[in-house]
Amino acid sequence: MRKNIVAAGITLLALALLFGVSYPDGLLFSIPISLLNIILGLVTRTPPGLEIQPESANIRLVIDRGVVRASIYQLVFLNSKLVLKRLSSVMVTVVLAFVLAVIGLEILGIAGFSLQEFLTQRMRNKIGSEMQLTSVGGSDVEIEYDDLAEVRLVKSRLYLITHSNSLSASFPRGYSGKIKPMLANIFGSKFTDEESVRAAEAAEKENEKGQHPRGDRGKLSRR
Repeated sequence: MRKNIVAAGITLLALALLFGVSYPDGLLFSIPISLLNIILGLVTRTPPGLEIQPESANIRLVIDRGVVRASIYQLVFLNSKLVLKRLSSVMVTVVLAFVLAVIGLEILGIAGFSLQEFLTQRMRNKIGSEMQLTSVGGSDVEIEYDDLAEVRLVKSRLYLITHSNSLSASFPRGYSGKIKPMLANIFGSKFTDEESVRAAEAAEKENEKGQHPRGDRGKLSRR
């Protein structure tokens, strides 16, 4: 059960009943959507989060949620490649929120998020039950580690850079610190993070200062 979705649904229902006294016509949409939100929260399981070193010898890290452009993926790091399993699209939230805004019920846009989370978890469950975690389907993405030139972790975003293309995935808050040691172990010298980039830039600046001491700047040679 997703407690945050249930709580949001209960809040929406309370608001619908409160404002329904003044706008009774709005109850036709607001109450069913609020109840739908509560039901989705009850049937949607809590996402698994991170799985570091799962039981499978071929899988080294699984990240349950990464947003790439307008799609949500499950990221599966294998021994030699990364598989991004497509779960759903963030357009579900956008479209439903837009429709509700058009009919004057934009406050119920949270239902779009609830529906998106339900569909995402449903697809995640299907992938797990059918043991498709390491396979590559038509809407999935596969990246060989040998094709990567650099893997960079900056805050909550992972940049996967090849010699001809690049892709970035954003994660929920709090994931970055947990996955950093594992990514460093998987990618070795190809992996950099925000701290290492700052350290390299600081070292470069110090090196430039050493090559051009402040006392020598602007001096002319004497004859």
